[in-house]
Amino acid sequence: MINKKTKTIIALLLAVVMCFALVGCGSSSKEPAEPATGTTGGTGDSSLRPEGVPDDFPNKEIEWIYAFGPGSPMDAYFRILADKIQKMEGWKHGFIVTYKEGASGRIGWNAFAEAKPDGYTLGFAPSAMLISAVSEDVSYGADKMSYIINTMSDPGAIGVKADSPYNTLQDLVDAAKANPGKITVGVTSTIGQEGLTMKLIEKASGAKFNVVAFDGEGPIFAAILGGHLDAFCLNISDATNYIEEGTIKIIATGDEERSPFLPDVPTYKESGYDVVQLNMRGIGGPKGIPEPIRQYLENCFIAAANDPEVQAKAAEMKIPVDTLTGAELEAKFKAIAE
Repeated sequence: MINKKTKTIIALLLAVVMCFALVGCGSSSKEPAEPATGTTGGTGDSSLRPEGVPDDFPNKEIEWIYAFGPGSPMDAYFRILADKIQKMEGWKHGFIVTYKEGASGRIGWNAFAEAKPDGYTLGFAPSAMLISAVSEDVSYGADKMSYIINTMSDPGAIGVKADSPYNTLQDLVDAAKANPGKITVGVTSTIGQEGLTMKLIEKASGAKFNVVAFDGEGPIFAAILGGHLDAFCLNISDATNYIEEGTIKIIATGDEERSPFLPDVPTYKESGYDVVQLNMRGIGGPKGIPEPIRQYLENCFIAAANDPEVQAKAAEMKIPVDTLTGAELEAKFKAIAE
């Protein structure tokens, strides 16, 4: 049965049919995850390795395509997991991260969905990708991928520079109502969860924001700190370092309940807006990865996520870890897409 939060997210996603497509260009770069010593290929005798997986898998690097730029919490957490897996399984060949930025994530999502389904190409699969999959002709979607694991479920956050005069979401809304189209808000996608959140707040309040899309969180924070943006709508984990530095402040968060990391910050609902913004951050691959290989990858990622050392690092980084199996992630994505 779909719970209240899932229903709310479904409502957010269905509203996207009123949004227009954003066309962009992208860039690609590769960086290896942290190296680890190991044997040639796989060990062949791992307790995590199901029957049917070739003994030498992986016999080359596994590519993970990230649809945004480097430096995000998801990027960092994936590298922690990848490093742990390679050491744990004794692989000679580990993971390499490829950044395929542009078009609010579509370039990277299309790239992994169109790859050969042999287990050597995976990708960042957030629930936000389902929004454009509903409204556009793209290669990815809830029924167009192999599901490996969900890593985290990250509540949304609207924030401003620390010395901003806006201390509440209502302050920001009032400024936008008084200055239609003048208050700028940075997002990574105007038709993703962030852009949709701002549209719903506009609809409920009668305000008009100038919502600007950037390719990644880094450029948004650079613009905020440089005084070129009034506010941002991202996810809590994106802003953790800046919160701790005291350079930005969060004025509202997007889950049903207050974040344990920001217990003094009200939710969007507490601020007067019946909106939920929660982004599941999964790892997937092209549809058709052989089940033994898919299951092996799932087993590896879950074992890494449950490792005490990894959990300690995630807690230190304030990562909102929400480990789900591939089947659990698939069920949630398909419920959202319906």
